[in-house]
Amino acid sequence: MSVRAVLDTNVLISGLIAVKGIPRRILDAWLEGRYTLVISLYLIEELTFVLSYPRIAQRLSLSDEELAVILAALLTKAEVTPGKLRLPGVTRDPKDDAVVACAKEGRADYIVSGDQDLLVLGEYEGIQIVTPRQFWEVLMRRP
Repeated sequence: MSVRAVLDTNVLISGLIAVKGIPRRILDAWLEGRYTLVISLYLIEELTFVLSYPRIAQRLSLSDEELAVILAALLTKAEVTPGKLRLPGVTRDPKDDAVVACAKEGRADYIVSGDQDLLVLGEYEGIQIVTPRQFWEVLMRRP
C-alpha cells in the first residue's frame, strides 16, 4: 500500500531550487512512484504564485515551458483533491489550514513541511506532520 503525503509549498519550492538535498530526493521519489503525492488546486495556485516571486524566480530561472511541465506533472501525476473541505482555525496560520484540509480530504498519511505553524501540531486526526528529513527516513524504511 502506497504512503500518501501532502508536501507543503515550502518543501516543493526547496525541492525545485536545491538539486541536492532532501526535498529534491522527496520529489524524485514521488516521480519514481515511491509514494502518492496528494495536492489541491489551492496548493498548486499557491505554488504558482510563490514561483513568481522575483527572488524565487531568479534562483530557479525556470522558463515558462519548464514551469508548465512542473504544473502539468502535479495535475496529472499527483492525486488532486476536490478542495471542498474547509478547516478554519486548525493551525496558527490561516494559510496552513488549506494544507491540513487537503491532507484530510485526500486521506494522506503525512504532511511534509518545514513550517513551524504546522510542525507544532505533530499530527491531526491520524495524519503525521513531519519535516522533510523525517519523511525521507519513512521512505527509506519502506521496501
